[in-house]
Amino acid sequence: MSDQSIASKKAKTTVYMTEEEEILLNELFIKRLRERRKTDKSALLCEGIRLLFEKEIGVLNNG
Repeated sequence: MSDQSIASKKAKTTVYMTEEEEILLNELFIKRLRERRKTDKSALLCEGIRLLFEKEIGVLNNG
């Protein structure tokens, strides 16, 4: 399986978060909407996972 096919495959998951974390996610979502940056909450969570991975493990190979 190529990196491209792995990247395009989607998985559905359930996320449990505190009320505070939900508020933070909503604030990020609203900020991006105000900036007219098309996004959704799934995209925000995926971006957060990538950033955490880069912080904890190292740079992702995106090319």
